[in-house]
Amino acid sequence: MKKPMLVISFLGIIVVALVVARITLENSISTTGIKLVDLQNQISAVKKENELLKVAYLQAGSYTNIAIKAKQLGYISVKSQIDLATPLPIAMR
Repeated sequence: MKKPMLVISFLGIIVVALVVARITLENSISTTGIKLVDLQNQISAVKKENELLKVAYLQAGSYTNIAIKAKQLGYISVKSQIDLATPLPIAMR
């Protein structure tokens, strides 16, 4: 009579331990999911910021923008004195 009671109590303890382990794991998974969503939001925000910085970088480095800034600073374009309309001699004697 003692043997079945011992087996039932042992199985009851195992069930309780497994339930506690399951609750603990589910709780850690749920908090991990929240952290994952936060990290994904941060990643998307950084990607958007990188795109904006890339556009600003390309705009700042464009020749049109550089020419406008040079004109504002007082630089003027120099016309070349060489006329390439007439062919130059290949060799001189």
